[in-house]
Amino acid sequence: MLSAFFAPAAVSVAAEAHPPTSVVVFIDYSGSIQGPARAGYRRELETSILPFLAAGDRLMVAPIHDKTLTGFRPLVEATLPPMPQFNGFVDNTLKHAKTVKETERAIATTREQLKADVAQAFAKPFASRYTDIFSSLGMAEKYFHGDPRHKVLILMSDMIEDNPPYKFDAMRWRPGETGTLVNELAAKRLIPDLTGVCIYVSGASARDAALAGHISGFWQAFFARAGADFDPGRYAHVLLHWPPSKSCRSR
Repeated sequence: MLSAFFAPAAVSVAAEAHPPTSVVVFIDYSGSIQGPARAGYRRELETSILPFLAAGDRLMVAPIHDKTLTGFRPLVEATLPPMPQFNGFVDNTLKHAKTVKETERAIATTREQLKADVAQAFAKPFASRYTDIFSSLGMAEKYFHGDPRHKVLILMSDMIEDNPPYKFDAMRWRPGETGTLVNELAAKRLIPDLTGVCIYVSGASARDAALAGHISGFWQAFFARAGADFDPGRYAHVLLHWPPSKSCRSR
């Protein structure tokens, strides 16, 4: 028997809560992210992100590591079937009701599979030497391209880019460093087009408050240059202001 989380009634209510949404989650699998942080990421996926998904939504979960460009492969990927629309002029009421029930069952099945896939993803012993967040954001641009859904990107990471030649926790962060770095990345075409994409960061941290401030300031400037829908209130150690239906400016 399906639990209330997967019940058809809950699916119907959720389907009316927000327009079709494409949710992309990148999870930091670098060596600096230890067991408790990984457990927190999994908990947020299972208790906040998966329950948010409704009919017509798409989810993709992928790792942040040192082979994002050469070895990109989603850990979890699925699209929930859209609910059938009723047209009183041409549709038979009984037939439509039957189609709705079939769709609800398909959504429940997809939810079950997503939950199993998430559990399997966190069971894999990934441990990357580097943290290539820039390449992950570039892949997010490609994944979102042409998708008419509302777009949400969640980065589960300490947000410390650590991939040569950029090593955020070893930089001096002199005045003006953020602007210089953003301009350099733009010149190298390393700032993706994330226009209108709602950004969340869960897991942000650093060895001290000063470094954390420099890094968060950099990402604020980076996301602004990328055209993303970013608010500092959604940049935190945990997932805040979720779900996005009320927290993103575009909504």
